[in-house]
Amino acid sequence: MKKYMKLARITAWPASLFSFAVGFGAGATRLTSWEDGLFGLAAVLSFFAFAFALNFYSDRDVDRYHPGRLKDVKLSEQPLLTGDVTERECGAFCALTFLLTVAFGWLAGGLVALLMLLASLVGGVLYSHPWVRLKGKPVADMLCMSCLSAILFSAGFVVARGAMPTWPMFLFFSMFSAVIYIPTVVGDYEYDIRAGLRTSAVVFGQRNLLKAMWVIWLCYLPVSWYIISGQYVMVTKVCVIVACVASAAYAATAWRSLGPDGLLMPLVSSHPRGAIMSLGAVSLLFICWGWFKVLSHGPIP
Repeated sequence: MKKYMKLARITAWPASLFSFAVGFGAGATRLTSWEDGLFGLAAVLSFFAFAFALNFYSDRDVDRYHPGRLKDVKLSEQPLLTGDVTERECGAFCALTFLLTVAFGWLAGGLVALLMLLASLVGGVLYSHPWVRLKGKPVADMLCMSCLSAILFSAGFVVARGAMPTWPMFLFFSMFSAVIYIPTVVGDYEYDIRAGLRTSAVVFGQRNLLKAMWVIWLCYLPVSWYIISGQYVMVTKVCVIVACVASAAYAATAWRSLGPDGLLMPLVSSHPRGAIMSLGAVSLLFICWGWFKVLSHGPIP
C-alpha cells in the first residue's frame, strides 16, 4: 500500500487542493448537501492520484535528473525509478483512479462528473501523457495548468451550489492561477534544459516569462473590478482584492529573486516543503470554512 501512496504523491494533495477548496469554501451554504461535499472531495482526491501517477509514468526517464528543489518529494526517487512500482502496475493504478474520479463525481452530480472528466483530460492526459505531453511545450504548459485550476475551482463551486460560477469568476481564477504557476516553470528551468524539455521558460527565457506574470496580472485587473463593483457578495469581493494584492507581491518577489543561480525565492526556495505545507494549510482552511457553513443553521450567505 505504501508504494501506491507514493505513486499517488499524497504529500502534494493538500496544496493541490487549493483550487477546489476555494470554490467549495466560497460557494458553500447550509443548503449544500454534505453527501455531495464528501463525494466531490473523494472525486478530486482520486483525480490527484490519477494525475500524479500518470505524470510519474510520463517523466520516468527525465525525473532522474531533477534535483528535488521546490518539490514535496525528490523526483529522482519516484517509485517508477526505484522499482517499487512497475509500468504495468502504474497503468492499472491510473485506470482505477480515473474510474473512481468519474464515479465519485457522478455521485456528487452529473455536472461534477463532467468537470472531473475534463480535469482528467486536461490535467492528466493532455498535460502528462507521452503521446501529447503539453507540459513540455511552450505556452501550452501554462494554458493547461490555468485551465485545470479553473476547472477544479468550478468543480468545488458546483459541489457547493449546484451551478457553475459566473464567467468573470472563472476567468479571474484561471488568470490568477497562471500568475501563480509561472514561477514553478521558471524554477524548473535548469532541470528542463537537462531533460530536453521545451517549456515556456526554456523557449522564451526566464526573465521574459516573469514579465508575462505582470502582463497577465494587468489583464485580470478589469475582470477584478467587474467583480468588485458588481452584484457579488462581500466575501467574494474581499477574496478577489486579497488575491490581487497577494499575486502582485508574489510577482514582485519572483522578479527580484531571479539571479545567476536561477530563481531563488525567499522561504520558498530555502524551505520548499514548508511553503507547500503553508499552501496546504490555506486549502484546509477553505475546506473547513465551507463545511462550517454547510453544517451551520444560520442564514444563507
